[in-house]
Amino acid sequence: MKAMSWLVVVTLVASSACGHKPPPPPVEPDHGGDTATPPPPDTSASMISADKMDEINRDLSRKRETVSRCLAPVVDAHELPRNAKGKITFEIVIASGHARDVTVVNASLDNKSLTDCAIGKVKEIEFPQLDQPYETSFTYEFEAI
Repeated sequence: MKAMSWLVVVTLVASSACGHKPPPPPVEPDHGGDTATPPPPDTSASMISADKMDEINRDLSRKRETVSRCLAPVVDAHELPRNAKGKITFEIVIASGHARDVTVVNASLDNKSLTDCAIGKVKEIEFPQLDQPYETSFTYEFEAI
């Protein structure tokens, strides 16, 4: 009889432990009575093609050597030390095939003559024609040898 009661207890515990309950229904966020979620904004018109982006990056990369030459006159004028080394990140707005706005967003070499020269070189670049202005950023590295 004792063995039988243990068997009943074990069976009851095992069946309650293995029982399957459906998961609770997901909790919906309260939208103040508005149950429809608005679709995300369509930004496809504000994007440019990957090919154009690649072309812009190639154009900026091709100018690396020319932009890096802006450091030599600054070092020669003793505005920066002979071992000067650093980076300048520019934010660039491209429109009508040229850099319309070029601003410094980060610089480890902070020198107005250097940044003015580099900005001038970036503004000389001929970019592809775009349907609308395009904003990008690009970092140039400088090292006095």
